[in-house]
Amino acid sequence: MFKNKKGILILVISLVSIYLLNVIIGIIPIGKKYKNTVFIGESTKVNIKDGKIYIYNEDKKITKQQVKIYFKNSFVDGYVTSDQGKSSGVENSYKLYNTKGDSLILNSIYLFTTPDIKISVKKSTTQEIDNIDTINNILVLNNLTSDVELDYAKIDYLDIDDDKTEEKIYSIGLIKDESDESEEQEYISFVYLEKDGKYVLISKSESDYDGISNVRLSFIKSIDFNNDDKYEIVIERMMSEYGPYYYELYSYGSNKFAKIGGE
Repeated sequence: MFKNKKGILILVISLVSIYLLNVIIGIIPIGKKYKNTVFIGESTKVNIKDGKIYIYNEDKKITKQQVKIYFKNSFVDGYVTSDQGKSSGVENSYKLYNTKGDSLILNSIYLFTTPDIKISVKKSTTQEIDNIDTINNILVLNNLTSDVELDYAKIDYLDIDDDKTEEKIYSIGLIKDESDESEEQEYISFVYLEKDGKYVLISKSESDYDGISNVRLSFIKSIDFNNDDKYEIVIERMMSEYGPYYYELYSYGSNKFAKIGGE
């Protein structure tokens, strides 16, 4: 009888211990802590170390980390948490708050940093394009004067090299028929800089067209990541209609662009 009571007591203690352990695990914050990091979108991270730029894509849970959030053209103090992703191809979706706990709804992509670094964002304005004739010079440059349909296009205006003159950056997506005898189509997307009447390619992608999983490229921001007064170009790479969205960095010099590391 005594042994049975002792066994029951041990079982009860074990069950209570397991329950308390689960409660403690649920209370203790679990999630990666970042340093010297710029967050772009919901996957891309840019790490700044000794003035050098490292870029990678990662989908990790974050538990209430302090950050500086680019909101309405300036940075505000706040914090970020993550929740189970509902779309855009990620498992952990960000939620941003100011220091008062108010949720911040961004009009553009997620852009925020850990408090230990400072970045500068160049202002730009955007014009949407719905007339393919507007980009005729770029079409001619790429031998795409016929059998192409405009999917999307925009022009971003900004002073890329601080010469007091605004340049244009074109983001374009085209659907191209392969031939008159085939129903197959090709999807072409590229980003061009127009400066002094000349066009400089920043990025280009070509793939078969299926209406959903086509790579679409778009200029997003011009940012000085490492405080060297040189602004990098941020290009969005949308992998399909439903994501994920990745971001690439390009440096500019001698009238050409070079991709900065990354995947």
